[in-house]
Amino acid sequence: MNDGTFDIRRSFFAEPLLRRLAAWPYAAVTSLRRAMYHGGLLPSRRVSVPVICVGNITCGGTGKTPMTAWVVDRLKQIGRWPAVLTRGYKAVDGKSDEAMLLQRVTGVDVVVNPHRLAGAAAAIDDGANALVMDDGFQHLRMKRDLDIVLVDASNPFGSGEDALGCCLPTGRLREPRGVLADADVLVLTRSDNVLPDQVDDLKRLLARYTPSAPIATAVHKPVWVMDETGRQLSPKAVAGKRAFVFCGLGNPRAFLNTAIKLDVGIIEATGLEDHVEYTDERIADLCDAAEKCEAEIMLTTRKDGVKLAGKTFTKPVWQLGIQMDITDGRDDIVAAIQRTVDAYPLEDEV
Repeated sequence: MNDGTFDIRRSFFAEPLLRRLAAWPYAAVTSLRRAMYHGGLLPSRRVSVPVICVGNITCGGTGKTPMTAWVVDRLKQIGRWPAVLTRGYKAVDGKSDEAMLLQRVTGVDVVVNPHRLAGAAAAIDDGANALVMDDGFQHLRMKRDLDIVLVDASNPFGSGEDALGCCLPTGRLREPRGVLADADVLVLTRSDNVLPDQVDDLKRLLARYTPSAPIATAVHKPVWVMDETGRQLSPKAVAGKRAFVFCGLGNPRAFLNTAIKLDVGIIEATGLEDHVEYTDERIADLCDAAEKCEAEIMLTTRKDGVKLAGKTFTKPVWQLGIQMDITDGRDDIVAAIQRTVDAYPLEDEV
């Protein structure tokens, strides 16, 4: 019966077919752009050192920062001194919270420049002999020697109820899934957040796009928790604590799942938008919520913690430190990195 009311469930973008139709123009443009780079109609330049890209095809967090740190560590172990290139989302005067976090977790220079070629030149001038592009899979003006593409096993295509996912603006895919054919290595992150059979199904699906690329699995491994004084404690230190959990991530549920596995006494949880700005008003709202539920601590991510420096809270704010742990396929990734580096011998190796 039509009573004149508007049912959001029947709205334009709620219909899967119409949602896909609305996404097609964006998908067509991004596909054409990539094809033009492949065909040489748009220029793509190579630099003088190996370039390894860590990226994804969805909006939202798949674990690029901890994976970038993992790659940087591997490069150090084989005798290279890398720098990280990032566009610096919401950067001001060449600085951003994202870049600050990358510098902390990698311990190497982080060059913030939306023009990656210019950033690469600056890093090489400063002595870097390998480059890691953070979130660079869609940046095609600079040639990469190795593309490592991350797929969140718990939300592969940013799809919600739509298992296959849609491109922007109605979905969260940056490009159609077919671009995964350009990946040299795929890494299924947060693989412990789904059943093993689901991981196997996802591997089979991805293998249709990348039949020759190895597909590794990884988990976000808690390695420490930092209390309000800056002390790093065992992750077990949060077990049983009455916690108000909050974070600004592309996939906040994944952080909540991590906290649950640590036996945190979660009494309330709030997921904020990715790259959230922690204004005084936002912080006051979080503090009020923590007070009302009588939380003992407020627990957040290291990424959020970078933005909270110098802010005042009414409850102790603890941060959880995460590292990428490659649970299957580690040797494939290490070998791919080694081959990439070997193609650019240092002067004393020639």
